[in-house]
Amino acid sequence: MNTQVDRRNLVPLVGLLMLLGQVMMPLGGTAQEPSYDIILRGGRVFDGAGNPWVYADIAVDDGRIAVVGSLGTISAKREIDLEGLYVMPGIIDVHSHANSGFDDEDPRARATINNLMQGITTVVIGENGSAWNRDSSIGEKAEEWSQNGIGTNAAMLVGIDSVRHQVIDNHDVTPTAEDLLEMRALVREGMEGGAFGISSALDYWDGHFTTTEEIIELAKEAADLGGFYSSHIRSEGTRSLWWVESHPSRRITHLDAVKEIIEVGRAADIPVHIMHIKSTGIPMWGKSRTATALMEKARAEGIDITADQYPYTFSNPDRTTELFKWEAYLGEDGRGLKRPERMALIKNRMTNDPVFSTQVEKDVYHEILARGGSDRMWVTEFEANPAYVGKTLEELATLRQESLFAAGKYLQLENAARILSYTMIEDDLEHYLTRDYIAPATDGGVGARTHPRAFGTFPRVLRRYVFDKQVITLPFFVRKVTMLPASILGLDNRGMIKEGYQADIMVFNPETIRDRATFDENMYSEGVEYLLINGKFAIDGGQFTGALAGEVILRR
Repeated sequence: MNTQVDRRNLVPLVGLLMLLGQVMMPLGGTAQEPSYDIILRGGRVFDGAGNPWVYADIAVDDGRIAVVGSLGTISAKREIDLEGLYVMPGIIDVHSHANSGFDDEDPRARATINNLMQGITTVVIGENGSAWNRDSSIGEKAEEWSQNGIGTNAAMLVGIDSVRHQVIDNHDVTPTAEDLLEMRALVREGMEGGAFGISSALDYWDGHFTTTEEIIELAKEAADLGGFYSSHIRSEGTRSLWWVESHPSRRITHLDAVKEIIEVGRAADIPVHIMHIKSTGIPMWGKSRTATALMEKARAEGIDITADQYPYTFSNPDRTTELFKWEAYLGEDGRGLKRPERMALIKNRMTNDPVFSTQVEKDVYHEILARGGSDRMWVTEFEANPAYVGKTLEELATLRQESLFAAGKYLQLENAARILSYTMIEDDLEHYLTRDYIAPATDGGVGARTHPRAFGTFPRVLRRYVFDKQVITLPFFVRKVTMLPASILGLDNRGMIKEGYQADIMVFNPETIRDRATFDENMYSEGVEYLLINGKFAIDGGQFTGALAGEVILRR
């Protein structure tokens, strides 16, 4: 049935509606729209979950994302047109040493501008030891950083090495049952104080004394409180970093080390994470697929194993490859000595012991192989003859008309040369990058002598491996640096562009984003136009604002 409306009755109805509208309007005669602190308009927005971008506006209020959608005429205290720019959640760096800046008296150091210029809004620290010392607690360190102000958000881990040395005086001692109880109590104390998990550095001299069984016991404690286990595993190539061919202990390869951390995950029923996964040295090149096959088999069995990596084929944060390993030759006697003193002791022993000298020569050749070959080892510092800087070990041996060993001896045992080794290859790096459970991370701190990765990791992945080489897609990258690390940590309010989440937001220009740091000069990256941390601008128009907007995130 059709209903007809008498037009004579429509006029008073419209008048009534207009009157009601006037009554409901505030004084001043115009309707007030909701007002926010910030509106980012018209950017190409990635949510962090791996989805393609969509055009959307983002309203920020009181440090949180209030609205994601089309905001029309709704106003804010500040509005920014993001036409042509990409918007994504702030990057979570799951492997950082930014605490070297957080502990500085200089506010600019605490800001860790090198991280901000990459789009990093949260860092995870404590990978090689707890950020607090043995006379304090995680709560006291959190309070200190909160009062002083830090540039990014920070989450902390309990370092097994730190716990160990609070209970055991010497490195080369196996803890007793009583020691383990005390160590477990310290892990629990750190976890209850807000740590997100525990960590170890097994590849180094100090860490290699820590047994698998010891790790499992401490990991069980962390697992009970919802934590994860992160490790600089025992080997990333043909052997541990400190190990030499003549040492009587068993050689441990990268694949052995991957199997060990999987064993920890299984035995302790805990998520496990490999720090800066890589395949180093000529014998291990191409083995990245074997390593990920082990990890993927474990994941299929229900073991939550993840990893991080940095996008460079060289490591050496201290800018030198040591051809003569003091740990293996001097042991605990070498602790506390300076590099020249250690080299002098090794040289004297070689002079007085021909058998030892022959062993050292074999060890050096093994180290050259394990580091990628003499043609991939460059001299970066050499005061005795600056003309040698930039030349490879192979070139210098030819120039000096002597063996590789003799050239290495001259450079490092008799002088203080620093050598950079390109120990990895692009094929392995790119394979690791394609795995959806491996997150890019800096493994970087601050300071003049740090690795370029501390200044350029994330823009380098974007420019080189997303835009230029197209190894991975942009949505895949965004997920790997936001939602993935957030899930590793168990964060439920960061890592996505989502209403109610903390306003950690990165805005970048796809045309200009790039890394600029080299070993010669630590230059800030370019292309991050805006960076919001907890709703405050840390980067505005591509420039650091001076804000220390970070918070210490404690696991609850």
